[in-house]
Amino acid sequence: NNQTGKMQKVIALLVIVAVSSSLQNPVETESQTEVQLEVHQSEVESAAEAAPQPNFVIPFFTANWYKSVEYCNYLGLRLAVIDSREKEASLYAAVKDSDIYSNGSNLVWVGASDLADEGSFHWHATGKRVVYSNWADRQPDNGEQIEHCVEAGLHEYHRLSMKWQWNDRDCKANRYFVCERY
Repeated sequence: NNQTGKMQKVIALLVIVAVSSSLQNPVETESQTEVQLEVHQSEVESAAEAAPQPNFVIPFFTANWYKSVEYCNYLGLRLAVIDSREKEASLYAAVKDSDIYSNGSNLVWVGASDLADEGSFHWHATGKRVVYSNWADRQPDNGEQIEHCVEAGLHEYHRLSMKWQWNDRDCKANRYFVCERY
């Protein structure tokens, strides 16, 4: 994972700085050395915590929308909430970089549905109404009166052109899904 690699580089750099700093400023007593090492360890841990963590986790299996919510919650995460164009771009980039995309799939469950109130989509994890949206043409349509959960992915746009957009789908359909840290 690219983010993990960046975090490891940050930690390695901090360790190098800590070691070179202690070599340039030799410590005279053993207790001062221990204090110095504790300070450097603390700096490394702080840097690791401050290093950007991947926001999205994309399990490599499919599930219906309900099981997707359950699995994300089990991990201490939530099914992804897309509340801005920037966040959607980040999610799409994560999907494109994932194993599911190279496996030929791009349709993923996100955390919105109109299960509680037909036609009124809300984010399951927050209870907030969907304000930002990116629906495909003529969507949501509640096809066959059973489509209540939101999938995001490449959908036909104009003629033979694909565009990342949203669609309402039967919640019982199996899809890959995106969990999110919050």
